[in-house]
Amino acid sequence: MTDSVQLFLWQAMFYVLGATGLFAIGALPLRTYMLIRCARAAAQPTLQTAFVFAAALTAAALSGQFLLRVGKCLLGFHCSANAAGGWINAAFIGAIYISFEIVVATIRWHGGRRNVAA
Repeated sequence: MTDSVQLFLWQAMFYVLGATGLFAIGALPLRTYMLIRCARAAAQPTLQTAFVFAAALTAAALSGQFLLRVGKCLLGFHCSANAAGGWINAAFIGAIYISFEIVVATIRWHGGRRNVAA
């Protein structure tokens, strides 16, 4: 019983992260643009903008190889032993995007704290 529940949870996690990864392919550039526009209105816009831009570049660099693998899977090339290979690669992109959002939230939180203290 616990094995089937655990298997279901693992599958659900990969599908949710995979869907997030497919969403993140288009959302990362748009979200970065919106965050940089927002950061330019902060008290120290250059520092916060630089951190957001660096986080976006890091996320794009880390997800590049997984994006190429997902593209190969979508074009019909052999990507793994079964269909799960594409979802796993998309799940890695999703995990990188969620990490990007956590880093950006931390950057914005620390920037907001600095503005309140000043």
